[in-house]
Amino acid sequence: MEPQNRHRTIVVMGVSGSGKTTIGKRLAALLELPFEDADAYHPPANIAKMKNGTPLMDEDRWPWLETLNQRMQQWEQGGVLACSALKESYRQLLSKNLSIHWVYLEGSMETLLQRMEARDHFMKPEMLQSQLDTLEPPSYALNVSISNRPEQMVSEIIAKLGTMQSDLGIVGMGVMGRSLAKNALNKGFKVSVYNRSDPKEAHILPNFLKEVPPERVLGFDEWEGFVNSLSQPRRILLMIPAGTAIDAVLETLTPLLAPGDVVMDGGNSHYRETQRRMQNLASHSIDYLGVGVSGGEEGALKGPSMMAGGSETAYKKVSHLLEAMAAKEPNAKPCAALLGPDGAGHFIKTVHNGIEYGEMQLLAELYALLRGLISYEDIRTLFQQWQEGEAQSFLLGLTAEIFSKKEGGSYVLDKVLDVASSKGTGVWSSIAALESGVPASMMVEAVLARHLSGAQGTREVWAKLRPVPKTVKQIAPETLLKAYQWARLVNHLQGLELIQIQSQKENWNVQLSEVLRVWSVGCIIQSKLVQQLQQQLSQHASLWELEWVLAQLPEGLEALQEALQWGLTQQTALPCFSAAWNHSGGLTTINSPANLIQALRDAFGAHTYQRTDRPLDQQFTTNWKDHGA
Repeated sequence: MEPQNRHRTIVVMGVSGSGKTTIGKRLAALLELPFEDADAYHPPANIAKMKNGTPLMDEDRWPWLETLNQRMQQWEQGGVLACSALKESYRQLLSKNLSIHWVYLEGSMETLLQRMEARDHFMKPEMLQSQLDTLEPPSYALNVSISNRPEQMVSEIIAKLGTMQSDLGIVGMGVMGRSLAKNALNKGFKVSVYNRSDPKEAHILPNFLKEVPPERVLGFDEWEGFVNSLSQPRRILLMIPAGTAIDAVLETLTPLLAPGDVVMDGGNSHYRETQRRMQNLASHSIDYLGVGVSGGEEGALKGPSMMAGGSETAYKKVSHLLEAMAAKEPNAKPCAALLGPDGAGHFIKTVHNGIEYGEMQLLAELYALLRGLISYEDIRTLFQQWQEGEAQSFLLGLTAEIFSKKEGGSYVLDKVLDVASSKGTGVWSSIAALESGVPASMMVEAVLARHLSGAQGTREVWAKLRPVPKTVKQIAPETLLKAYQWARLVNHLQGLELIQIQSQKENWNVQLSEVLRVWSVGCIIQSKLVQQLQQQLSQHASLWELEWVLAQLPEGLEALQEALQWGLTQQTALPCFSAAWNHSGGLTTINSPANLIQALRDAFGAHTYQRTDRPLDQQFTTNWKDHGA
């Protein structure tokens, strides 16, 4: 949304060396207004005097000031003038028939002299004292210190004068915030950015502002100016760590906001926290959205996948921003959408990350199977071949690239410590699966595998006792590919089932086909498999009974079994491949051993059980220690 046009005439004044022209040009560019430098209107006689070091008298300045006044009156929507305007009488003449915003650039004599000596201008440094003697600082002007950076000065001027409103405010100039800000700028939006100025982060904002064109971005390290620089309703995207940092920022921001403003949390927050914050801000009539953002640094810059949760009213206020910034499907539809109310967006992003954990663990297990048999170059070639077919995915392609990276003749991968870190979303998705009764075993096993990787000391002890693997015939690459693809399918279906069950519990009415569409481009788990599942679910509601899935089951399960058998002979731990087999094997078992578990529960705790020979709405209990007939 473009800021409203209004007549804005601004005069940036100060003595020579204060930076009037630099600040005026930046200001005019940001406000999309014409710029004039008053020095360009001096008659030749005035310029000659100043070159000779002769101060101008009032009678020299009157015609010049009248010309400037007439020029400003010709501006249709206002403009920016850089002019010394040292005396009140000069400012009165400049203001004739005009409403002017005055900006006074003030600085020390030492700074001003340094600047004058460093430039090539007809105004000589020795004339600075005469200007300071003439100066009558206006009490009504906005005073801006020239000790600050030009971009900071301009941001301060715009915020305090209220002459420009940005379309979007982004808090947090870390990797993702910085990339999203550049993305919005590239899409033509005006952006205000905020980053705290403590010593550890003082360099972040200045460095970012150097990387972007100054015409459409404002930078702040104080909250009031940041908020005032935004058009109403204000749209603010928080790109800061989840947890207490979000609450601290909201506590500061909320009193500065107005009813109808929208705050978006673009981090990986827990969906329950998002629900709580949404309720808190609703009491102030402020809208809140939980927006899951996936795609990493490159995706944030070029087009991420964006999973929003909240009210339709709130989403309509920001949809033009998010959908413009998001990745686009081949049919140009944006990979950003409102997927459900309150915490739905952040929950779906959490499950997305759980699936991502499973995808990465499967690739790690393939690596574990292959690294002792073929070279890294051969692994890369094999993965590149798979990438050209049905297995295509962002993560598979990235893995192939990793096997290409060398440093000093050695593979960088061999220098990476074999301890995998993790953040909250993998654990949260696993907990949600356990709480909801969804057997999403692959994301759970992927999280546990990362935890196990941290047991370095124990691994070193146990590895010495490891038996020597038997030499067996190598598995065929096409069999390994089928096993990999089937395991991936199980991983995705488990995650989608978790979203489906949680949606039913929360009354979110999430459409899985729309979730998959948003995941189809831009996010970390984007793949051909996601696109295929989206096509299937757009026509069917059931997950595990899709004909497309059932058709792959026999070959997929057989290949998975062969891969596991091969892995066992190599004594290679395959937790996610095993989880895929256990889930698939469990679903293919008509008579599961769970009847014994239920009998045991009844035997020690009288938990009752259902019978196969009686109606299922009846419960029974048995004295299992009485062995009589």
